[in-house]
Amino acid sequence: MDRLILVLLMVYAMISPVVMQVVADTEKQIGEANDIQMAGCIKINGQGKSEKSQEKPEQNSKIPTPRSCLDHLKNGETRAKVYTIMTPKGPQEVFCDLRSEPGSAWTLVLSHRMEYRNKDTIAPFKKPLTMNIPVNEKSPNYNMYRMTRDQMTNIKSQSTHWRVTCNGAFVDYRDYLRVRFADLDPLTFNGAGVCKKVEYINVRGHVGIEVTVPFWQMANRYILHHDSSARKCSFGASAGYVSSEDNFGFYGKINRKFRCSSSDYTTSNMWFGASL
Repeated sequence: MDRLILVLLMVYAMISPVVMQVVADTEKQIGEANDIQMAGCIKINGQGKSEKSQEKPEQNSKIPTPRSCLDHLKNGETRAKVYTIMTPKGPQEVFCDLRSEPGSAWTLVLSHRMEYRNKDTIAPFKKPLTMNIPVNEKSPNYNMYRMTRDQMTNIKSQSTHWRVTCNGAFVDYRDYLRVRFADLDPLTFNGAGVCKKVEYINVRGHVGIEVTVPFWQMANRYILHHDSSARKCSFGASAGYVSSEDNFGFYGKINRKFRCSSSDYTTSNMWFGASL
């Protein structure tokens, strides 16, 4: 009897792999007949699940709580309008320009109509950006607006450049200035006629790319600006200038041929921004 049992066990051991392979092949054929690719299955707790089911679900690429205009651009927004961003002090409404320079997001930090340039009672457009002199800081607009210094500092922390445009979010690169924060920080700069590098400048059609330009901003005296009559730095004086002509800010002496100061109803606009 013992020898018979031993023989039976030996026979079973020989045919068992063949039987198992037949069963597996049969399952595979049945599965493929029902459009189920069994070869790629993984057994989990006795259940067959495809490898694809093990992959993580596709994540929503949108940023749920935008902290900057650039975040809104990353979320697919492309308009120039007021958006809400989350700041260390809570939600804040800001004006974002996401269309004038494709791939770049700009936040309006200061803007005013030219009619306010000579009003001594309106210090926000005369006094330096080193000071905290906000106006309408909760209601971004082109006519009369300046953020608090804390708000500007927060926007700057997410920016690489600043620019000045005339008449809002319209850009054809005439009467336009763009500077890297690394080359000139408008929130800390203090000096008179100091040559600073700019990425791009256009004053009444006079263009400079990667040139040095004279800037002024003095504590308790005047806000950051360029004097296009100054004969210093590599950019030099712009043809057709008015004596002591102020551009991109302050506007003590103006030239009506410069777009920002062409009438009392034109606007001068400062933005902080970054690109994708």
